[in-house]
Amino acid sequence: MGFWQKAMISVACSPALRRMGEAVGRKTGLAAQFVSGSDGADHVARARELDGQGIRISSFYLGEYVTDPAQVTRTVTQLADLVPKLDEVGLDVHVSVDPSQLGYMQDPAMLRNNAQKLAGMIGEIAAGQNDERCRRLMIDMEDFDMIDDTLALHDQLRDLGLPVAQTLQARLFRTEGDLMRKIDQGAMVRLVKGAMAPPASVAFTRRSDIDANYLKLADMMLSDRARETEFSPVFGSHHRELLEKIASLADARGWPRDTFEFEMLYGVNQPLQRDLVSRGYRLRLYAPFGEDWWAYAWRRVGENPRNLGLLLRSGFNR
Repeated sequence: MGFWQKAMISVACSPALRRMGEAVGRKTGLAAQFVSGSDGADHVARARELDGQGIRISSFYLGEYVTDPAQVTRTVTQLADLVPKLDEVGLDVHVSVDPSQLGYMQDPAMLRNNAQKLAGMIGEIAAGQNDERCRRLMIDMEDFDMIDDTLALHDQLRDLGLPVAQTLQARLFRTEGDLMRKIDQGAMVRLVKGAMAPPASVAFTRRSDIDANYLKLADMMLSDRARETEFSPVFGSHHRELLEKIASLADARGWPRDTFEFEMLYGVNQPLQRDLVSRGYRLRLYAPFGEDWWAYAWRRVGENPRNLGLLLRSGFNR
């Protein structure tokens, strides 16, 4: 699995393959499978359609492996423009960001300032509101060597009273300790398996071991301690058997179905999405928008080889 992920990340980062793939994507509609819109207006329109089906969204502006400061500025501008538009039409203002999108590769101060700007905008919208809409800046987790800095960013923003949440990866050995600290904080955590390929010295590599650890961590997220601290659990997966076990555990422990969320990727496993919503569970889709779709799509293939067939079939059968 590690080799497959590394290979797909190489595909995602290849300029030559990107040029060829984007040309094919424009002709076939391949990009549209995993992308909710080419710009903010298209994204908001699609988000409103999904909201009418009882599905919430987390907005992500496309751009992976950001090394260009101009791209950082473009990302912040796009998201700052999107935030009020989501609120104006009555949607959740739930925005996902990679630290590298906000300046991690350039300057720690740039990262903090950009993250604080976006979280501050969301916080202003949330201030004084008393409804069921969720307003958060969700910080994604990237490479293993970025974890401490990423968690520190979350805590800095949280200490300022800003509405932030954190993604943690079940494949990592250290996540149990990181999760316990977030539970004690009463934070919001999105648990995912992890799309990167860390070394075996720090991570589970067999799918069965990753799934087992995911369930162990989910048990912690639905514990009495989590309820006491008003921790907010979010379970990111497309694995039906895994989600069914978590749903049963939550029901058995008396967690109302509107107090936790399942989160899935836009365009993946729609039958399971519809099933969860029909049963009264809260579902959120990680919904990217923008033009730079190539790296994002191939990271999804790296995360699950089955997505390769889905990606190709959806693109050439549209």
